[in-house]
Amino acid sequence: MFERRPIYRETAKEYQKASKKEKKEILDYFVRITGLKNRNYAARLLRQHGKTIYVGKKNYLKADIAKKGKRPGRKKKFGEEELKLLKKVWEIENYMCGKRLKPILNEVLDNLLANGHLHGSPQAIENLLAKSIPPVTSECWILRCDTEEKSTT
Repeated sequence: MFERRPIYRETAKEYQKASKKEKKEILDYFVRITGLKNRNYAARLLRQHGKTIYVGKKNYLKADIAKKGKRPGRKKKFGEEELKLLKKVWEIENYMCGKRLKPILNEVLDNLLANGHLHGSPQAIENLLAKSIPPVTSECWILRCDTEEKSTT
């Protein structure tokens, strides 16, 4: 992606200085490179690159075609160890749905830890047991998508 950014900037500068015929050729080239399917959107990107858009008296936005905004994403609900424990219990219980898995999670974890079939830190086990049904259900769905086995419940 970093190699494309200078190309985008240069193309936008050329586009802004070009005549109408040249703009058509530059736009064709830009659409071919980027793979954009909407020419109007591509033309708008090229037109607005480098422009300053004022929002109020002091606030402004600077358009840059090559910059990509970074989004923080969601905070993870489960740590690595908690997810490993949940996956193991989920597999043992034959890929049960989260609503049915959560009420028996405490009992199953106790049995597995007592018999030595599962190892985990007390903090991870405590965190896993403290979760409510919706996070457990959503993680089961994510795990389900990763495995080929499908639940029938």
